[in-house]
Amino acid sequence: MENEQEYYDEEFIINLTIDGTSFEEVEVKVTDPTKTIRDQISSIVQVFELPKMDNGGNPVQYLMGQIMDDGDEPEILEFEDENGREQCLLDYNIQPGDHLHLISVPIAG
Repeated sequence: MENEQEYYDEEFIINLTIDGTSFEEVEVKVTDPTKTIRDQISSIVQVFELPKMDNGGNPVQYLMGQIMDDGDEPEILEFEDENGREQCLLDYNIQPGDHLHLISVPIAG
């Protein structure tokens, strides 16, 4: 991807809202926009010390979404494309300054 290198020379900062928390539109520096969506989510969960289990003891899965139009629900960024290749932020044309949502989904046990 031809745009990959330019992001290493400047700061790649996104605005992040973590649904269900007080974190709304916090600025988060993305150290590597070519890291997989799965790895980006894992890093965010660690940095913000988000729970890995809900109050009922069920595991929590986190998904990342982007709002395409004001008032719409976030469009979920898939971990893999139709060929099974891991996706990254650049695959979704996420740019510095874009607003993403981290959404927690409890997995029923």
